[in-house]
Order: sequence, then structure tokens, then C-alpha cells
Amino acid sequence: QASGRVVPHTTGARPMPVMAAIPRPSASSPARRSLMRGAVAAVAVPAALAGLLSLRLHPFPAAQPEVTFVFMPSGACGLYGASAQRPSLTAMSAAKAAGDEPKKKYRPPVEEIQYVQKLPAETPEAALTRVEKKTIWLKSLKGKFVPRGPKPWDEHRFTKVCIQVKLNAKTATNTKIMNQVTEEMRRISGMHPRVVKAKANLNVYGWREGMPCGVAVTLRGKLMTDFMTRLNMVILPRVRDFEGLYPNSFDNDGNYWMGFENQEPFRELDDMIDDRVLTHGFYVGIINNCFTQMDGLALMKNFGFPFGDPHPPRPLKPVDKMGTYVAIKNKKVAKQDRR
Repeated sequence: QASGRVVPHTTGARPMPVMAAIPRPSASSPARRSLMRGAVAAVAVPAALAGLLSLRLHPFPAAQPEVTFVFMPSGACGLYGASAQRPSLTAMSAAKAAGDEPKKKYRPPVEEIQYVQKLPAETPEAALTRVEKKTIWLKSLKGKFVPRGPKPWDEHRFTKVCIQVKLNAKTATNTKIMNQVTEEMRRISGMHPRVVKAKANLNVYGWREGMPCGVAVTLRGKLMTDFMTRLNMVILPRVRDFEGLYPNSFDNDGNYWMGFENQEPFRELDDMIDDRVLTHGFYVGIINNCFTQMDGLALMKNFGFPFGDPHPPRPLKPVDKMGTYVAIKNKKVAKQDRR
């Protein structure tokens, strides 16, 4: 036998084949695992069937809400082999067929519309309280935990001047216009400006993230002092109908921003009138290390900037009783309601 072995025997005796011992499957062998699965299934399946047969289904309640069924033809949902064509019955038409009209946007009546300011100005008492709290917090920190930047106990001074030119998307993609704006900024500031790219999508100007949206330059040190001297002595007197700066145009930290409608006030740009392709404005920001509007105003007055009457209050925004801004298309109704 191929599977056995021959036992020594005496002469004349027939050899007896002996079968080899079958090894017992271990606990980790596939055969052992299959046997265990079969045993578990033999016990679990009958128990599950008995439990299902012993269940008693509860009857439905007597009062049920009305249900409207809408037939959706093939291809409307695009599942289970349905065609990928445009569905013939949209969600809105299905809602109309079921009797559910789409909700319209709430528009408050004219009587409920009020007019309030968007952001009220910070009072001097609130500004002083804010500075005192920040001073206490900064003095409680030690070593590397003290943040960088100006501190309330530092001497008040100007830190930098920012000059910006904002352009819409179509203008910013024009190479000739960008070269003109860059040359104007270089003559005004004495530095070569940088091209600013949009950080987010803004539909008002048509900006897209990563696309050029203007030109900017930041001045510090001697260039900052030189520009502020020319701004005070030459540029502001050349502004048409100039009656002084508005003393209430500071932000809460004492920084001041002003805008120029065109290039006329800048004497350095008079030689470029003939080659000018675009007439645009400038935004100039004077940044300091003050923490309140009062300190910023005092610092600019000590430098020599002329200040006139306060800026007239901005037009109020329409707000309903819930505090939500309302876009009013009929301006005549809005004016009558304001009166």
C-alpha cells in the first residue's frame, strides 16, 4: 500500500498493511474553523426562526395622516439603471403636484422697517476701559508669552503708511493699465509697489481667488516721514474744495484712512497726464501704535495735519423688527418712511 508501511513477518505469512495515523486538526487550522462555524450556525439559525415565528405584529393606529403619492417616470431619479437624461419631473414640479407650494422669501411691510446705524462709534469711556483691561492682561504675562507689537505704555508714534489702489477684475488684467498704476505708485512713494492678489472671491469687484486685484505699497522709516510731510504740505492743499480732515474717521485703534478720487492732488503725476489710460483713486492709511481714537487724533494734530468739521452721519440702513437688513428696491418708499 502506498499509504501504509510493511511490518516484518515470518516466512510464509502474508504481510499486513498498517494505515498511518491521521493528524488531529489544530485550533487555528481552516478545517477546525469551518467545523466551529457550522456548529454555531446549527444552533443560532433554529433559535432565530423560533423567535421570528413567536413575534406578534402590532396593528396600525386607526388615524393615519394623508399621504400623496407622486408618480416619477423612469429617468427621473437616475438610479437602478435609469437613463442619465434630464428628468422630466423636477423636485419643484413634484412639490406642486403634491400641493406644497415653495416658500417665498419673507419681505416685511413698510411699517415694520426701521433705520439704524450699522456700527455705533466707541465712546471714550469704553475705549479707556478697553485699554486698562489690556494693560492688566499684558502685565500679567511674562517672558516668551508676551505678544509682539505695540503696548499701551509705549510712546505714541507713527509706525507705517499704507497706499493702495483697488481695481476691478477686468481692469486688473490689462497689462497697460497695471504698468501705469505701478509707475504712479513708484513716483508717489519712492518704492516699487507689489501686485496684490485676491485672497477670496468677491462678487462686488468681480475678483476671483488668486487673480490680481490692485497695487499696494507700505512705507516705514524715512520714506514714511517724507511722504507724510508731502501729504500734509503739498497733496492735501491740492485737493479740490478741501476744508480739513474729518476728525471722526479714525478706527477704534486710532488709525486713520483717507481716500483720493483721482490723481490730481499728486504733483509727481502731472507729467503723466498725456499718457494716462485710467483715472482711478488712492487709499492712504496712516497707522500708529495708539489704542484709542483720542490718542490718534492728538498724534496727528501734533504732526500738523489740518482737521475740520466732523463727517456727516452715514445714511442709515433699513432693518426690520427682527434686526435683519432689508434690501428696498423702491427708494421713494424708503425716503417717505424715513421722513
